[in-house]
Amino acid sequence: MSLGRAARWLLLSDLHLDVSDDDPRHPGRVLPEFIRSQLPAAPGPQQHLVFVGDTFELAGLSEDESLARLESILARHPDTFRSLEACAARGVQLHFVCGNHDVELARPSVAARLSALLARDDPTRVRVHPWLLYVPSVLVAEHGHLHHALHRIPEVLRTAVNGTDELDLPPLAAWHAQPAASRLNRAGAVALACLASERAERRIRRPEYDELLQTESQRLRLNGTAVRELARLSRFRTVSALPLTATRMVLAATGRNVRSGQAPAAAARVAGILDTHASTVAWYISAHTHRAIESALETSSTRYINTGTWSSDIRGQGPDVLDRQAFPYALIDVADDGTTGGGLRYWHPDAP
Repeated sequence: MSLGRAARWLLLSDLHLDVSDDDPRHPGRVLPEFIRSQLPAAPGPQQHLVFVGDTFELAGLSEDESLARLESILARHPDTFRSLEACAARGVQLHFVCGNHDVELARPSVAARLSALLARDDPTRVRVHPWLLYVPSVLVAEHGHLHHALHRIPEVLRTAVNGTDELDLPPLAAWHAQPAASRLNRAGAVALACLASERAERRIRRPEYDELLQTESQRLRLNGTAVRELARLSRFRTVSALPLTATRMVLAATGRNVRSGQAPAAAARVAGILDTHASTVAWYISAHTHRAIESALETSSTRYINTGTWSSDIRGQGPDVLDRQAFPYALIDVADDGTTGGGLRYWHPDAP
């Protein structure tokens, strides 16, 4: 797929669409109007609509269960389904970056089914990115859970081979896997998951995983050394992960946030790796924390955007906290000469 020069990119995240429609913000109901208002069927630059992870609730499912759940979700949100289908039909490129809640979307069969459902005549109009979306000089987007220790899946590229069939659960997923179990048993599951995560961190340094990284480097058109460094950027370590998580839990319980209005430390490190390997981008975009922010990065010309959430689980200090009808998204316009403009935006269903 040629990304071209002049383009408009709209990026949003964390809709958490499920087989129910219980969320008070009803993201599946408002998304079609957003698409109609922000992606009009008119001549102009190539349009891209990017979902930066946790679009669907598909975590912890087998292949057959993932396929069935995806179809059930789209059937439960028919207006969204038709809107996305119409987007693809008129040439909008749809991108789905996998998050920790929809990691199974990376399964080849599930990705193929999504493409077939939304773009029957031209499945290439739908692209699933198991880890990164990279547009040279313009942007890099990832969900961001790989930089949060208890959500991290070190071998994330294996999900594009056979989903999570042969992967251990991340620590937090292990805690939630058996909600009816005793706290002691759940704590034991977390301890085992921490050990498994440590082993997985060692495996991604072996030649077998390096082959997957090389393939991903070719797909992304990104320097192979940069890809390896990005894959190893936020290594899981039990001795640091658990105390940090405990601190955050205590702060959250007292109504305080940790760096809620600032770019995460990983953002500067990602930008630094890309700068080092002559792959600088204008924008680094992530999600996952449900805190919509835009921020400069002190050590790089790259700007950071977190696309927040369209669900009701809003965090942070943005206007969407007080106005639940303010839906965050990132807008990136690319001119013919390759220069970019845009930033974090909020869309309101009642806006003219």
